[in-house]
Amino acid sequence: MSKKGDREVDVFLREAERRWACLESYPGHLHRLLERRVQNGELVSPLPRLYARADLWSSLSPTMRTIFIAHGLQELHPDWVFCGTTAAVLHGLSVSWGVQREIEVVGTSGGRRTQTSGIVRRYVRGETPVASFGAQVTPLLRTVFDCMRRLGFREGLAIADSALHLGLTTGDALCAYVQDMRGGYDGAGQALRTARFSDPRPENGMESIARATMFELGFARPDLQVPFDDPMNPGRTYYVDYCWTLPDGTIIIGEIDGGEKYANPLMSGGSPAVAMRRERRRESRITIDRPRIVRFSPEEAADIAYFNRLLETFGVPRDHKPLIDIPTGPTSELVPIEAYGLE
Repeated sequence: MSKKGDREVDVFLREAERRWACLESYPGHLHRLLERRVQNGELVSPLPRLYARADLWSSLSPTMRTIFIAHGLQELHPDWVFCGTTAAVLHGLSVSWGVQREIEVVGTSGGRRTQTSGIVRRYVRGETPVASFGAQVTPLLRTVFDCMRRLGFREGLAIADSALHLGLTTGDALCAYVQDMRGGYDGAGQALRTARFSDPRPENGMESIARATMFELGFARPDLQVPFDDPMNPGRTYYVDYCWTLPDGTIIIGEIDGGEKYANPLMSGGSPAVAMRRERRRESRITIDRPRIVRFSPEEAADIAYFNRLLETFGVPRDHKPLIDIPTGPTSELVPIEAYGLE
């Protein structure tokens, strides 16, 4: 490759990275140069005619990869409109990494789902696209509706909760929209149940998924983001993820440990040790009146049998029959925390 060709490719790559996009190419000299770099390992091509530096790509989360691909595709196809989970990402909603396997685009196949090269085309009727994060997407309420009806209850709730948490819509507006859309859409009943369960208080998708799992297991809905005063610092308040109050006045607190507050320097205060000391101090003050506190990780919440035993052991009340089968031992739902990726 000539030095001029090297410089040309580098300039185009930097410009694409500046707008958080894969570099798009068209048949010709640049395309051949990019393909050569793919062959020698310098670049990756996640979809035909889209390129990114291999080292950058390996550092990106699945959500960021979705954004880079969507922005690149929008350059290649200015008339495309993204829908489903891809639109949810571009709306800034919490979308589990595990459901971001394909790019979802509005198609014209008369209601049929078609798929080619990592792109799924879905028929969407009667919606005017909107601009969000540099791309054309289905409107927010349609996007959330489609995700709730197509995804499982847990992943759909994470998306719905985040739309409410960000102030992009309200629970009443979401339920009213779903009610109006019920005729003729597969999964509309599930979408309505999810919309009615949605809540703006969860601060991240992990909290939503764990809450959905609790409900599926038959446990009573907890109160969310409940304040507890710091007895050592009047006016200072700590908030807990979940809280149940039993008839005898016993308080049970649920806390989900996502791991990021220990690993992310912006959240850890500079080191995991600092974060752990801060968390222990917080917990000692929350529990001064001796409430029970049950801690669990996303991996533990995903292990249905374990999570069920854990909540039972701590006395979390049930108020309805389980909606799912509960295995008697550890299940295959154990997943690494990275699989959640709810940002």
